[in-house]
Amino acid sequence: MAPEQRFQLIEETLAKSVTMQQETQSLLRTLVESQARTQETIPSLVKSIDGYVDAADARMKRIEENLDGLIRAITAEHTNGKNRH
Repeated sequence: MAPEQRFQLIEETLAKSVTMQQETQSLLRTLVESQARTQETIPSLVKSIDGYVDAADARMKRIEENLDGLIRAITAEHTNGKNRH
């Protein structure tokens, strides 16, 4: 291979390498921007989850209180005027 052909091949390879580096840099920039948006949305997601969990806990407490009341009512009705041995 003649020196001019080698230089041509080297120049083409370097040009391709530069293009690939630019594409990689662009993709990395997009990835960083996406990661930044994700970091911005995480706090609101956590807040929403906390609210859901708190609401579920409150509902469960009401269900437990209602169930206790129902059990007491059934027990009172069942033992109404009866002595247990």
